[in-house]
Amino acid sequence: MKTARQLAALEPMILGRLHGVSGDDWHAAPVGRWSLAQILQHLALGVDRVSLTLEERGGRTDMHRRASPGQHLMRHVVLGVGRIPRGRKARVALPDSRPDPDLAAAQYRMAVARLVTLAESLPPERQARVFVSHPVLGDLNYPEWVRFLYVHNRHHAHQIAVRLRWLRRQKR
Repeated sequence: MKTARQLAALEPMILGRLHGVSGDDWHAAPVGRWSLAQILQHLALGVDRVSLTLEERGGRTDMHRRASPGQHLMRHVVLGVGRIPRGRKARVALPDSRPDPDLAAAQYRMAVARLVTLAESLPPERQARVFVSHPVLGDLNYPEWVRFLYVHNRHHAHQIAVRLRWLRRQKR
């Protein structure tokens, strides 16, 4: 049930905050920071990759978790505490310099819908035994990926709120 609540929160958490953004506001950002369109594309790329890989591996029965001791510790810290450590830079799902926000939003919606479909089609015992690798946390199963995506999206939702405040200040 927690997984379903976290999945249901993803779209409103991100796309709800971005509702009403238009034109050049999508691509404005302080020097060295991502724009709103880049944040959205980063999330869309990540959710899409994970959902496609989970879907592809859903029928496999030969999977085992792989993780170093450091990854094991990081997995428990990030998923348990529910925070992304400060100072971490994305190494995957890097956005384009000027992504199309409509395409990124569509990709994000489709990827979240794919995760919801997987929740409905994969029995809980299969959800716990299908793994996809995370570069910092090691292999995560379906419920762990949903938890990570919730934590990660919440992290970026905060960045979106900060960026929107910055945009309002720039227009004064």
